[in-house]
Amino acid sequence: MAILYGGAIFACRHCYRLAYPSQREAPHDRAAQRANKIRARLGWEPGILNGPGWCKPKGMHQRTYERLSAEAEKWTAASLAKMMRRFGVGPEEW
Repeated sequence: MAILYGGAIFACRHCYRLAYPSQREAPHDRAAQRANKIRARLGWEPGILNGPGWCKPKGMHQRTYERLSAEAEKWTAASLAKMMRRFGVGPEEW
């Protein structure tokens, strides 16, 4: 390990059993973060409940725009499905 953390003894994050913040996130939050990262690249408004943007960013190839749009929608759907499963909301309750 490259970084040592102090305390009673100097040890690495593995020895202290430290986790990165992304490792403590719920699966639906990780999927939403992935969708938001792609949305930022596309110049869309952040937030998985916001709709897609109206046009592709200047200089981006159409094929890249279509691929990223589909990927953002995939991660949005995954996040919403995981949230529904997590909170026990589903078609059987409607």
